[in-house]
Amino acid sequence: MKTKIRAALLGIAFIMALTLASAATVSHVAAKSLESELSCFSQGAENRYVLRDYEGYVAVFVENRPDCPMTVTNIQVSTLRELDKRLLQTGMKVQSHERLVMTLEDLGS
Repeated sequence: MKTKIRAALLGIAFIMALTLASAATVSHVAAKSLESELSCFSQGAENRYVLRDYEGYVAVFVENRPDCPMTVTNIQVSTLRELDKRLLQTGMKVQSHERLVMTLEDLGS
């Protein structure tokens, strides 16, 4: 009986470790994917970006093109802090591609 309980606990611990490792990998891959997706927009002259709510999700706009989002993230605005929600209503300005990636990673965590 003790062996069965020990084996079950070991199996549960193994499954939990796999789940945590998978979640960390997915998060890292998503950040890298977003970074590579946005990198094509940062070549040449440095763009300035604006983050805004777009149909309930955080969207990235190029500052001089406010009508059409450059990309829409999978970050739901409803899950953010009240301060971030208010900033997104008026538009959160970001000065560089590097800052954009950092801000999106912060909002997504």
